[in-house]
Amino acid sequence: MVVKRITPKELPAGLTFILKNLYHADLSKFIAIVDVSKSTLFVNKTVLQKDIDGFLEVITFPDYWVADEESGKGQFLEHVYREYGEHTYRALLDAHTWQMEQKEKRQAAETAKKIIPLIEKEINNENPAVGYNEWLAHEIWNAGYGLNRRTPQNVSNYGSMYEFYFGYLLGAGMLKGGI
Repeated sequence: MVVKRITPKELPAGLTFILKNLYHADLSKFIAIVDVSKSTLFVNKTVLQKDIDGFLEVITFPDYWVADEESGKGQFLEHVYREYGEHTYRALLDAHTWQMEQKEKRQAAETAKKIIPLIEKEINNENPAVGYNEWLAHEIWNAGYGLNRRTPQNVSNYGSMYEFYFGYLLGAGMLKGGI
């Protein structure tokens, strides 16, 4: 992540808008904010280098328990909240959340690259291990989708989740007879 030390007036307009409307802080309160599209941390020139280093540690912390007092950066985050305010605290945590989502997307893409060829091989097999019943798959997907619920990270839908668990139950041998 690139760090740019700037004055509040040098903050890009889009980030000024976010600072004001999302974090409810005016430009004079600007301390730090991340432009995720450019992987850039904008920091007020008045911030000490040791705090900038701490900001980066929070943003790039490798797990979700970043605010934990013992195994995370909880003590530093308390310092941020007291010294720089809620808006800076929230901006750092939002940047951390974004980094974690990017990490999960990369991991999922890498895993999918290994799994998709196995699925394609089974689909193209003349004697598949399990017969595919398109109507059954549709009914299961439809039952989940019809719930109109959101998945935990709202990336997929419950129809996809139902199909996933249908596949799991089949693979685990828990669906026998009549299926």
